[in-house]
Amino acid sequence: MKTWTRRQFTKTVAVAGATAALSSLRVRGANERIRLGFIGLGNRGDQVLDAFLKHADAEVVAICDLYQPYLDFASRKIGHDPKQFKDYRKLLELKDVDAAVICTPDHWHALQTIHACQTGKDVYTEKPLSLRVAEGRRMVQAVQKHNRVCQVGIHRRSVPFCRELAEFIRGGGIGKVTAARAFHIQNEWPKGIGNPADENPPPGLDWDSWLGPAPKKPYNKNRSFYRFRWFYDYSGGQMTNFGVHYLDLIHSALGQEAPLAITAMGGKFAVEDNREIPDTMEAIWHYPGGTLVTFSQFNASAPGATARPAEVEAK
Repeated sequence: MKTWTRRQFTKTVAVAGATAALSSLRVRGANERIRLGFIGLGNRGDQVLDAFLKHADAEVVAICDLYQPYLDFASRKIGHDPKQFKDYRKLLELKDVDAAVICTPDHWHALQTIHACQTGKDVYTEKPLSLRVAEGRRMVQAVQKHNRVCQVGIHRRSVPFCRELAEFIRGGGIGKVTAARAFHIQNEWPKGIGNPADENPPPGLDWDSWLGPAPKKPYNKNRSFYRFRWFYDYSGGQMTNFGVHYLDLIHSALGQEAPLAITAMGGKFAVEDNREIPDTMEAIWHYPGGTLVTFSQFNASAPGATARPAEVEAK
């Protein structure tokens, strides 16, 4: 297998590029297809499924989700009868699956990616890579050990104008970069996502399996589906949802491998709901060469998102 540097790989693939990257190790003839198994078909999984279905060299042969309505909807969209599973491990056992597409909540990414590598599957996994740093390192080790191709869904790396922008900045096009700022601004005051009571899970959802490696908690509709992002057991909030996109592009434009130091502070200052992650936060990265990068999260701002999502200062 050809050895790729991280920069070469990330400049090559997006959702479209992921299809090409995954299939490059499998497809030998013009009429052959890469056979995909989808794990997680909710909000983001449905979007990613749409993206892959546009490519003639990709075929979805198996799907997995804990919620039966998602499986039924995906089957109709795919247009034939893919094999359906509630247990992702059964999908990974299939010999006719070349690559796994993982679009589950963040707390599942590590186990599913590692298991996919162990069964000889290439992997596309949604961002963020993992819930914790240690998990991400184990995922990288599994990819390397089993000689797999793995793409993380940070698609700005593959958007032509974003690549050109990063290359322009790295090449000194705006001079020395001293500060880069990113924002997530949204008015959720005063009630946010609300305070629903714990209850029984909806019919067709296996809540214990959804929790998986996370601590056992009673079902609460704010802890499931898209709103899981507001709870530390499953996600890092908007920092690891939108923030990962902004910070990855800044990281690329700076041409750096790692910051020297990171700090963050904030809290739940305004919104009255049962979330755990802050509604107000500032995170700061100090990069070599004298650059500060900040991510500002303001979820109680009445004017809404009036600031640009990312802003760069230079001298």
